[in-house]
Amino acid sequence: MQTDNGGDRNPAKTVSQSALFELDEVRVTPYIAQFGDTSYQIAAISSVRAIRGKKLSRVAIFVFLSGVGLFILAIVRSSGSAIQADANFPVAVTAVGIMLLSFLIQLVLPGRMFKLILRTHGSDVEVQTFKPKKNHSGCKASCRRSFYRPCATG
Repeated sequence: MQTDNGGDRNPAKTVSQSALFELDEVRVTPYIAQFGDTSYQIAAISSVRAIRGKKLSRVAIFVFLSGVGLFILAIVRSSGSAIQADANFPVAVTAVGIMLLSFLIQLVLPGRMFKLILRTHGSDVEVQTFKPKKNHSGCKASCRRSFYRPCATG
């Protein structure tokens, strides 16, 4: 029984040999940059840049939700008499203070991320978002390297 593997045309072998960069769902070759299911021709890309962005901090979200929970607890415990409401007022003020603290935590310790942006024919396209631990600079460098490949003369 003979299987047809296409002779010398083994696409997996040629694609893996010519890849300049490969990480998760990102693959950059000298002619194509592929991000997930979307591919861009290198010739159509006029520039590549990576910008730093901020996202919500998990610590800030946890502190804010703790403040909301404490505030709701103070409201539930104060329903009834005025004496209970006066007794739970400091708890409610503390809860509001905790919620304000979460905004300060977000300002001081925001979550970091990097966005890779390609400029194609006058429009900017955000193609990938990287966490700081991922190698966004390698992807950016390989996209730029594919622009500057030497011309074949002969």
